[in-house]
Amino acid sequence: MQKTILYGNQIQISEPLLITEENAFLTEKFDCGNEVINHYLKSEAKKDTQAVSFLITDEKKNAVIGYFSLSCSGFIIESQGHPTIYPAVEIKMFAVDEAYQHIPYSDDPEDGTLSDIIFNYAISKIYDFTQKYCGADKVILYAVPKAVNFYRKNFFSEFETFMLKSESRFLDGCIPMYMNL
Repeated sequence: MQKTILYGNQIQISEPLLITEENAFLTEKFDCGNEVINHYLKSEAKKDTQAVSFLITDEKKNAVIGYFSLSCSGFIIESQGHPTIYPAVEIKMFAVDEAYQHIPYSDDPEDGTLSDIIFNYAISKIYDFTQKYCGADKVILYAVPKAVNFYRKNFFSEFETFMLKSESRFLDGCIPMYMNL
């Protein structure tokens, strides 16, 4: 008996939903495999005034596929002892539920995974925002070590030596990365 392969393009994916009190119940079963990231979604995202968080759902199953949180940010470049802040958009959080991780988007490997599609959708939203409302030419994020290869595959690079990373304790162990828009 041949196993049926589920492809991401067979899943009815919602438009991004702003996390609100009314839809927060959807996050209860979400599990990306990282307790800190799960906790942020379930307990912090809807009240975080420094980021806006969006859910991506499987409309047939009424389940959260993933989420992303975006924040205005900047990165500092130190040159000749003088720091200069440049505008950027930060992906504060990005996660996909374990049940949806590593699902090929189609039978064509060039299409990548469902996670790639969702992540690139977030990037397209950032691009639209920076073109229409608030200029920035970089997207930054702080990757958990397990996700670095995913972000590299999606055109992110580790900070250059002259780019200073945030000193936030919350980011301990994370790898600062950026992408040019």
